[in-house]
Amino acid sequence: MIKISALFLFASVYLYGAGFWNLSGLQKANVYIQNEVNYLHANTTKSIKIKMLKMLKNASIMTNQQDSPTLMLSLKELENDETHYIYIKLALGEEVQTFREDKAKAFALTYDANDFIEVDSDELDSEILESVDFLLSQFVEQFEDDRE
Repeated sequence: MIKISALFLFASVYLYGAGFWNLSGLQKANVYIQNEVNYLHANTTKSIKIKMLKMLKNASIMTNQQDSPTLMLSLKELENDETHYIYIKLALGEEVQTFREDKAKAFALTYDANDFIEVDSDELDSEILESVDFLLSQFVEQFEDDRE
């Protein structure tokens, strides 16, 4: 019985395009960047923040609002000589209320997407920006799908 239920859930998600994450009702968000890439230029980090804020504004999501969900971009690096392995994560964290009997409030990730790139030092900044563009476009697509 469990196998049939799991198969039905998988088929429903696949056929109807539903995803695990839901961004419906998102009206405001603050931006946070966690950078653990040693050789990333400061201007690149600023560009990422500008891209994130612009994307939110274009999606009619208010920014810099008190008590807002946080759209976080995390950059982590594994370095090996001239090659960098970069893990990039875009996540939305917010306070939610559970369906438990006590209706407990908890902090939860309500969106999560990631990318992993291998890049040489001379292309580090440009490849990270390309990956960020990819993740932000996925976020916007999910947001627009959930608005419909």
